[in-house]
Amino acid sequence: MSRVIRLLRARTGWVAARRSLAARAAWAICAALALAGGAPTMGVAATDAIAHVDEPRAFGHTIGDVLVQRVRLARAGRSGGGEEPVLPSGGRVDVWLERLPARIETAADGSRWLLLAYQVTNVPSALTQAELPALALRTRAGDVLRVPAWPISIGPLAPDAAFDTGGLTAMQPDRGPAPLAVAPIERRIAIGLGGLAATLLAWLAWWVARNRRDAARLPFARAWRELRRQGMANDGGEYSDAAWRIVHQAVNETAGFVVQRSSLPRLLARAPWLQPLRPQLEQFYLRSDVRFFSLTPDELPDGLAVEPSPPVLAALTRSLCRAEKDRRR
Repeated sequence: MSRVIRLLRARTGWVAARRSLAARAAWAICAALALAGGAPTMGVAATDAIAHVDEPRAFGHTIGDVLVQRVRLARAGRSGGGEEPVLPSGGRVDVWLERLPARIETAADGSRWLLLAYQVTNVPSALTQAELPALALRTRAGDVLRVPAWPISIGPLAPDAAFDTGGLTAMQPDRGPAPLAVAPIERRIAIGLGGLAATLLAWLAWWVARNRRDAARLPFARAWRELRRQGMANDGGEYSDAAWRIVHQAVNETAGFVVQRSSLPRLLARAPWLQPLRPQLEQFYLRSDVRFFSLTPDELPDGLAVEPSPPVLAALTRSLCRAEKDRRR
C-alpha cells in the first residue's frame, strides 16, 4: 500500500512540473510577440484623440447653403477597417441646421475621409452665430475620434430694412432685358425692303412700257397723245380741223374702214365695247358733217339735231381711250 501511495505522489509531482513548464513557455511566447509588435488586438488599449478636420468657411452663410466637414480617418501607423467609425445618423441638429447622410471617400493619395454635411434650413432675421455640433466618433477598434464644434455665422438673404440713399433703397427697378442682336434683324429687313423696292420698280417699268406700247399701237391712245401734244386736251372752245381729223383717223383704224354717220351701227357691231359711247359718237359725226360739209339744220335727217353745247372733242377722245384700255385689260 505504501508503495502505491509513493507511486501516485511521484506521478502527481511530474504532472505539476509539466504544467509549470508549459505556463512558463506561454508567457515567454507572449513576451516575445509583445516585443516584436505582433501582440493581439485585445492587448492594445483604446485611444481617445482629437480628429484632424478640414472645416468649411465660417461666415457668409444663408438658407440653403451646405457646409461640409472633412474628417481624416487614417492615422500614422494605423490602417484597416478598424479605423472606420460608425457613421452618425442624419436629421435635424438644431433650429438652424440639418445633418445630411454621411459618407466616406478615398482621396487621391489613398487617405480616407469622413464627410459630414450640414444644410442651413432656417435663417434668423439678423446675423446670428451658430455652430456645427461636436461629435464623438467611435471606430470598430474601440478608438474615439472627437470632432470639435465649429462656430459659423448665418444671416438672412436680405435685411429687413435697407438704406434710403441713392441706389440703396428697398424698392429697386426691374433689371432691363438683355439687348437683342439687331444686326440679323436689320439685315433681313434690308433684304425684304430691297426685294419690295425691286418688285415695285419692276412693276413701274412694266406699267410705263405697257402705256408706251399702247400709246404707240392703240388708235385712240395715239389720238389722245397727239391732242395733248398739240395743246388741245382741254375743252374750252372750237378745235382746228386737224384735231377733228385725228379723231376721225382713230375711229377709222378701230373699225377697219372709213366710218361715216350712216355706218355707225356697223362700227358698234364690230366694236361692242363702244356701245356706252354711242350718243357721244353720234353727236361727233353730226358736228363733223356740219363742220366739213356745211350742212344746215334743215338738211339734217328727221329726228336728229346738233346739241347747242360747244364741241367736247377732248372729253370724247379721253373716254374712247379709256374704253380702249379697259378692253385690253
